[in-house]
Amino acid sequence: MPDTGRKLIPLEGLRGIAAAIVVLYHLVLAYTPHGVGAVPHGHGVLDLLTQFILGMLNGGAAVAVFFVLSGFILSLPFARDRRPVRVAVAMLKRWPRLACLTVIACLFAFLLISWSGLEYKQAAHVIGAQWLATHGNSPIRPAHLTWYEALREGLVNVFMLGEVKFDSPLWTMRIELFGSFAIFLFAPVLFALRSWGLRLGLMALASWLAGTSYPFTFFTDFLCGTLLAMLFAENRLPALGNKSACALGLLGLYLFSFTYEQTLLMHAPLKAILPGACSHYVWDAGAALIIIVLLGNPTMRRVFSGGWAVWLGLLSFPIYLLHGPILLSAGAIAFMAGVGQLGVAGAALVAAFCSIVLTLICAVPLAWVDQGWTRLLSRLTKPLTRRSARQPAARLETAGL
Repeated sequence: MPDTGRKLIPLEGLRGIAAAIVVLYHLVLAYTPHGVGAVPHGHGVLDLLTQFILGMLNGGAAVAVFFVLSGFILSLPFARDRRPVRVAVAMLKRWPRLACLTVIACLFAFLLISWSGLEYKQAAHVIGAQWLATHGNSPIRPAHLTWYEALREGLVNVFMLGEVKFDSPLWTMRIELFGSFAIFLFAPVLFALRSWGLRLGLMALASWLAGTSYPFTFFTDFLCGTLLAMLFAENRLPALGNKSACALGLLGLYLFSFTYEQTLLMHAPLKAILPGACSHYVWDAGAALIIIVLLGNPTMRRVFSGGWAVWLGLLSFPIYLLHGPILLSAGAIAFMAGVGQLGVAGAALVAAFCSIVLTLICAVPLAWVDQGWTRLLSRLTKPLTRRSARQPAARLETAGL
């Protein structure tokens, strides 16, 4: 198995970029009247460039990248250790690992909602932005929201019920939790098998059984990550030259930008051959190609292994958790404060700038909390795995079929 220390830093950078795309996507939805649905016409090459940029603001594809990366990272340890206790400990840690930050995010959102009130509705009325008017597709009544409800939502309801009254981007947390559980159970079986035919057959069967209805279609994102983890652990990922990496990277970005909601002409060939329920599979293919390029090309691996990638990866989860409440409260207040003097466009830029800066400022301490909490959970559960680590590693590795 390859050394994963430095080799996985590029994936942390990719996670951070995906978080940034989600933030920009929501800013466009909140502070522009047509959101990402505006399609330019009549400007030739400029239209194509604009369509490509709009396609990159693909929040759904960015979430798919999160889940593919989760499938990869969560599966990889089972390449070495597939003991039942390892699976049990991984499942035991997962909910506390996520719930600590979701509780903080919901309580933080409660404070922001109490402070800002219905300012977002006034901003939405001026802009004509439906997403902003519905509080990020999660309508609220501030008078009915309490700190206790925020605590309960972050601790339980967001995972069990998919409830997101306080922080709408947290709709992904239920999928993240149960997708993780599925991978903890499935990845050890796949790694134990030595036949790639059996592996791929089981994965295809699991994807077919999951179906394409919400939220089960997201399971294929995690499976895609598991497939990449097996290839990586067994040194089967291709080594790519710069030209091959460039071609595959561009194809990956093209697939990432795909969506049925936007009527972008550059996606017409895909829409002609694919049914409407296939967006997730296209995004998975795009995410897989991008990951293969980052891990297989020395130049891209070096570029994405810098300090910026480390920091962006550390901040990615906090940024994702906090940006929604901030742009719906502080951003809306900044917009209303500036619209009289700056006009709608100028005030929208100010609101976006304030939202981004405040999100980054608040994400730093939350990242520290996340690091400390993760280390504490690892220390608390380490004796469980150490106590039963009596079986020789060689026997573990030869136990597969």
